[in-house]
Amino acid sequence: MKPVLRIVRGWLYRRYPAVSRGWYRKKLAGYERRWGLEQEGFTKEGFFRVFHDRFLGRNRPGRIYELVAGDGLVGSLGVWLEGLGDGWSVEAWEHRPFPLFSLKKTRLETEIHEGRLIKWSAKERKKDLLGITTRGSREATGVCREIRTNQIRPQWVGLWNPTMRPAWFQRMRSAGYQLELVYQRMEFYVSAETRRQITEDRWQK
Repeated sequence: MKPVLRIVRGWLYRRYPAVSRGWYRKKLAGYERRWGLEQEGFTKEGFFRVFHDRFLGRNRPGRIYELVAGDGLVGSLGVWLEGLGDGWSVEAWEHRPFPLFSLKKTRLETEIHEGRLIKWSAKERKKDLLGITTRGSREATGVCREIRTNQIRPQWVGLWNPTMRPAWFQRMRSAGYQLELVYQRMEFYVSAETRRQITEDRWQK
């Protein structure tokens, strides 16, 4: 009965209104339990397995942006995607000198940019941009602005939210994105089109 109770409790948590930090933390707890992550033990390998099945699915390979990438290893989706091969490509931005030094040593296949991606140009708005992750609030603001003004439309966006405030949830929802998965305070949002595909794939299975 315990797994059933966890599933039901997670379902209820996801329906809590995001009106305050306390209520929002309950909501995030529901998303942390989604797709069996609790049974997977919250390991990185378990998360990648769920992410691959639920987010990537049958989608063709594409380009991924990692903003404030750090050393490119800890909590990085890009290094895992590059390991898959199959045409995945990653571009990373890092402005801090010590993480940038490690990034250049550990991610030889990644196209690395020194600096911050806050104001986007036509060069960054590439048509094959599939997903974005960012661990910087200024970068996240820029991503939300680009989506809101219809400059980009990635299938999914991962935003780090260490303070666990509902601001990003409200902004992404107003831009037509839904919260799908939470892992170690990283909130993953999918576009409405991608959400429909995830639902169809789930029913087919």
